[in-house]
Amino acid sequence: MKRMIFRTLLVSVVVISCQWNTTAQKRRTLETPSTVVYALPQTVIKLNVKAEKSILKRGPFADYAKKFLNVSDVVVADGVEWKLKSIDVSAYGEVDPEQYHKITTSVDYEPSLISLTPDGLISGFNLQKKKMLGAEKEVVFINDDEVKIEYGRFAIDPIIKYKEDTVFKVVETDTAFVKVPVLEKQALVKSMEEKAEEAAHQIFKLRKRRFKILTANYEVLPPDGKAYELIVKELEKLENDYLSLFIGKRVAFAENFEFLYTPKSGETGGVIFRMSPQTGPVGVNDLGGKPIRIDFKNLETTRELAIVPTAGVTAQKQIFYRIPGMADLSISNGKDILYKNRISIAQFGKITSMPAEVLMNENYSIEFYPDLGSIKNVSK
Repeated sequence: MKRMIFRTLLVSVVVISCQWNTTAQKRRTLETPSTVVYALPQTVIKLNVKAEKSILKRGPFADYAKKFLNVSDVVVADGVEWKLKSIDVSAYGEVDPEQYHKITTSVDYEPSLISLTPDGLISGFNLQKKKMLGAEKEVVFINDDEVKIEYGRFAIDPIIKYKEDTVFKVVETDTAFVKVPVLEKQALVKSMEEKAEEAAHQIFKLRKRRFKILTANYEVLPPDGKAYELIVKELEKLENDYLSLFIGKRVAFAENFEFLYTPKSGETGGVIFRMSPQTGPVGVNDLGGKPIRIDFKNLETTRELAIVPTAGVTAQKQIFYRIPGMADLSISNGKDILYKNRISIAQFGKITSMPAEVLMNENYSIEFYPDLGSIKNVSK
């Protein structure tokens, strides 16, 4: 009985030993080398520019604003004005066309061990796949034609006036023809000045009524606070509508623009876009706008960095990555500084490498910053 138990245990140990040896076997060597091509990134500066577009519409009574209302700040002509409101600066990595590399290995490994972005930038080794989600934003534009000012919408008095005039008619009598005076009404269209005078009169009437409500100078007042507030707001709105017939209208809304700039190693900056008062943010080649510059001060943080030499080592056996540099970035409109910050720029740094044998060990994972090409994490 003891002999049978011993033989059973021996068989179990042999089976377990065989299974362990199977999983611990080294990867077999491929006869055909495997090559993977990847790229290192270069930093691209992205400017999200918000500009305000104001559509100007001249009021039909602009010429009489000073005479009837003593107002001089009026829109004198239809047009468009642009103002720069804000600049948001961000950076992302794109393929550096001068930094394509490849790894060649003779070890059998799964293709999923090497992670690349859709553009071919190196992301890491032995990483799990991640899904990238994007969101789209809807942009609403307003056309100049949608801003209209019409006198007829606010006119209370008729635009036709009647004038009584004395005319003479010839009447035949028994002895002769006699001229008899007759009163006759004539319908005449009011002049622009007369219309403007009536509109100004309505403005003063509305102001007077609003003042009387605010000072409780009516025998019958609104029944509650809500009605009181509503009446005051409607009177104010109606007054502003009449006032726009004299001073004009300014309808402002924001539009977003995007500009890209890729700094080159050794340069200090340049014009990134131009700002035109008539057409807004425009490209660099549109000389009708004022230049908006982007400038860099390379801090040369990697100048004294000692890099392990790779001379004599086959390039295809090395994994290349970047140690990014730092720079002070500023956006300026002439002498005015609009934005200033310190950012990492990949191409201002240095390129180094590590042995490609890291691919032979699945227990280690290496993660890179795809936008910078630098090592983010090494874990086991």
